[in-house]
Amino acid sequence: MKKFLCMFLATCLLFGLIGCSGAESNKDESSANQEAKADSSSTTYGIDPMKEKTTINIGYFSGTLHAVPFYIMEQEGWLEELNIEFNYQSFVNGPAMMEANNSWDIGTAGAPGAITGILGYDVSVIGICDHEAILNLYVREESPIYQSGNGNIEGYEEIYGTPEDWKGTTWILPVGTTMHQVFASTLSKMNLTLNDVTIINMDVTSALAGFKAGEGDGLGCWISIALSAEEAGYKKVGGADVNSDIVATAILANDAALADETKFEAITKIYELYYRTIEWCYQNEDEFAQHFYDTCEIEGVACSEEVAKEVVSRFKSFELDYMLEHMTSEVDDKRELASRKLNGAESDLMETFDFFMDIESYTEENRNYILDNNKITNVVAKAIKEKQ
Repeated sequence: MKKFLCMFLATCLLFGLIGCSGAESNKDESSANQEAKADSSSTTYGIDPMKEKTTINIGYFSGTLHAVPFYIMEQEGWLEELNIEFNYQSFVNGPAMMEANNSWDIGTAGAPGAITGILGYDVSVIGICDHEAILNLYVREESPIYQSGNGNIEGYEEIYGTPEDWKGTTWILPVGTTMHQVFASTLSKMNLTLNDVTIINMDVTSALAGFKAGEGDGLGCWISIALSAEEAGYKKVGGADVNSDIVATAILANDAALADETKFEAITKIYELYYRTIEWCYQNEDEFAQHFYDTCEIEGVACSEEVAKEVVSRFKSFELDYMLEHMTSEVDDKRELASRKLNGAESDLMETFDFFMDIESYTEENRNYILDNNKITNVVAKAIKEKQ
C-alpha cells in the first residue's frame, strides 16, 4: 500500500473521487493457515488463489469511482489472499492511459477512453464498471429555464423549461465527453439539436469557475464538481438520470495480457473480486463513504464528508451475477447496423459510440471494426461462468 500512497501523493489530480473498504482477512502467518489458503473455502469470497505470487500491472484512472475496487482489494488484504500484487500505473485522463497501454494489464476508463483504446491500441473491453449517474446540467435560479418549471416535456417531466427557453442559450461544458453526450440527449428530448445552442468548451473545473464568473447561461459538469455546483446554489435542470441515459464506464485489458495464460488467470480472479467488492460497498455505505473521503484526502482532492456521502449514494454499479449475465446475454442492436446481436456491454458502449458517430468523430466503419473483431469481449465473463 505504501507505493500506492506515494504514487497518489506525487500525482496532481484535475478532479476526483474514489473510496470503499473491506471485510475479514486472515492475517495469521502460521504455516497451517498459509496451507489453508490453498483451499478455496478459506479465501475471500471463495475465489481460488494463484498457485504462485503473481504481479499484475494496473492502469489506475485516478480520481474516479470506477477505479475504487482495485484500491479496496489491496487496502483490505483481499488481493494478498489471492496471491496477487499490483504494480500501479496512474493516469488522470483516458487518452494518456490508452497511449501507455503496454504498461498495464487491466484497468478502468470512461466510455470515450475505452473507445479510443479499442480503436487505436491493443486494448479490449471485458466488462462494465458502472453507469455514470452524476452528469448534470445547471442554470442560475433566475434563468428562464428554471423559472418555467419542470413538467413541460412529455415523458421527461424532470427536465426544466420549454424548448423556447433552451433554444439560443450558451452552455459551458467539456466537448467530446459523456457530458457532451448527455447534453445532446437532453436537447433531443425537446426536439432540439446541438445546432440550436452555443457551447463553450471547458473542462468541468474551469466550467464551474467560468459560470461563477458570469459566463454562459448553463453549465454541464459531473461528479464532485456537480455537487459543488449544487452547493453554490445552482439549479439542476437536466441530466443523465433524468434522461435515463446509459453512460457506461468499462473494465479494460491489454490484449497481450489476455493472451498470457498466467495473467489471464489472474485477471479472471481480479474481475470476480472487483464485483464482489462492489457488492460489499452497497452493503456498507457508511464505510464506503468514509473510505471515499479518506482517499480524497490522500489524493489532495477537495471533498467534504457530506459530499462523500452524497457521491456514494448515487453510485450505480453491478453485482457479479448480473454482470456475468449482462456480458453473455444477447440483445438487438438499437441502431440496426450490426450483422448480429450484441452482448450487453456492446449495447451499453454503443450508446456513447453512436453519439460520437452522429457528430462525425467516428464512422460506421469504426463501429463495424469494434463489433467484427469482438473488441468488447465476454471471454473473461465466460471463463468465470464455466467454473460456477
